[in-house]
Amino acid sequence: MTDTDRFQTWQRDSLASHEDGSEMLSIGPFRAVVSEAGGASPVGWVTLIDGAATEAETLKSLTKLRTALKKRKVTLEIEYDEDVFPKVGKWLEGAGLKLVERNQLMCCRPESFKPFPLPAEVHLTQLSSAATPAELEAFQTIRWTDGGEIDRPAPPVERLRADMARAGSVFLLAWLEWEPAGTGVSHALKGAAEIVGVVTRKDRRRRGVAAAITSELVRRHFANGGDFAFLDAANEEAARVYERLGFTRFGANLIYR
Repeated sequence: MTDTDRFQTWQRDSLASHEDGSEMLSIGPFRAVVSEAGGASPVGWVTLIDGAATEAETLKSLTKLRTALKKRKVTLEIEYDEDVFPKVGKWLEGAGLKLVERNQLMCCRPESFKPFPLPAEVHLTQLSSAATPAELEAFQTIRWTDGGEIDRPAPPVERLRADMARAGSVFLLAWLEWEPAGTGVSHALKGAAEIVGVVTRKDRRRRGVAAAITSELVRRHFANGGDFAFLDAANEEAARVYERLGFTRFGANLIYR
């Protein structure tokens, strides 16, 4: 199975196994999962699943999707692999959506994985229900402000607690000189793990934090029998870090709003 096919299999598995309390919408080629995490405002994830849909069918479905999400007070955001749906971007832009992110999709298999030696000054903690409020707040602040690059409020700790309750998920908080320095998350499902939220505090970068977090998340996944780990790299510098761990490029994740 190619990397692209394995990624699409994960997408279908993820949609099929949406959590209790969440709602899945199937509208033409679009699939959307809407949930209320931690009692906060509803959040949604929308992707494309049918590559055979025509432009007319896609745009008609987009109108229905917009209406459905508006009723649920969810902001429209669509993400998908450009290599699988190369024509859709122009259609979405013609309908008024804007491309806000294009990130390199990368994946790793057990046979290509190159573990990163944990630097002596970096320590990793797996967050659990026993985590202190200070640890949870540090995690949220680092992850959702891009390590302090973006001035915005972090989601409430209650949402993090709800996310941590998901089966197959690992949340790591990195410490450097015993200060919170970085975050990383993996969500495993049927042998595939999505690596997200790998962020280093902006004043602690270039010291191996991101590589250490990613390496440990992948190591744990493969040690538990996983066969595929993937992520999307925010920039070329990040992609080179992941390549040193054995990740290879296979597509591009586009996000339209």
